[in-house]
Amino acid sequence: MKAPVSRQFLGLFVTGTDTDAGKTFVAAMIVRTLVAGGMSVGVSKPVASGVVAGGPSDAETLWEAAGRPRTLPAVCPQAFALPLAPHHAARAEGRAIDETLLRDGVLAWAPTSDCLIVEGAGGLFSPLTDRLLNADLAADLGLPLIVVDSGRLGCVGRVLATCFAAEARGLEVAAVVLSQIDADSPADEATPTSPRRIARDGAKEIVRHLPRIAVAVLPHAATVTAPPLDWVSLARG
Repeated sequence: MKAPVSRQFLGLFVTGTDTDAGKTFVAAMIVRTLVAGGMSVGVSKPVASGVVAGGPSDAETLWEAAGRPRTLPAVCPQAFALPLAPHHAARAEGRAIDETLLRDGVLAWAPTSDCLIVEGAGGLFSPLTDRLLNADLAADLGLPLIVVDSGRLGCVGRVLATCFAAEARGLEVAAVVLSQIDADSPADEATPTSPRRIARDGAKEIVRHLPRIAVAVLPHAATVTAPPLDWVSLARG
């Protein structure tokens, strides 16, 4: 990649502690909140794998949340079928990840967007190419991170490991969101092992260790975090 971007735009890089952490649900929720506030929101999924032709995709979810700006290929210019790390999925198709496009595909949204929401592929330290990790792209773009975890048992350790590693790389973690993937049943809502209690108690524990970072829970199927977060302020860094 070239020299890091001198950032002249608002934006957030939504990443996860792992794959299937709930990134897309959180990113789309942020986009809808910003759009409801009257902002023009650019959305980017620089690369994706496991994309089935004709099926729903993360990029399409973001595009719909933003009101279908530009085109769907502009959201995700590099998409591959196999559910593997992007560079392996690309290689299986006789292709290679275009590292320049990873960056330029995101920056193309900046001139027409009040705020830009970028969703990484997999966890923060998952590889994008033979050389680059999601963390490298986030650093190159200069965007604050929203770290997402599924809120299941073990969320505290996963989040702390990701945030401490991010800070060691010089990345700014703006917020942590525990996205409650599993629904509560009426029978277990009051028990300590219910999904909501695990996410809520995990958030409290994370706050103790990361007191300077905003931490919130996105309950199952909810449209706003608890507590609500000011995404524009977080995007300003």
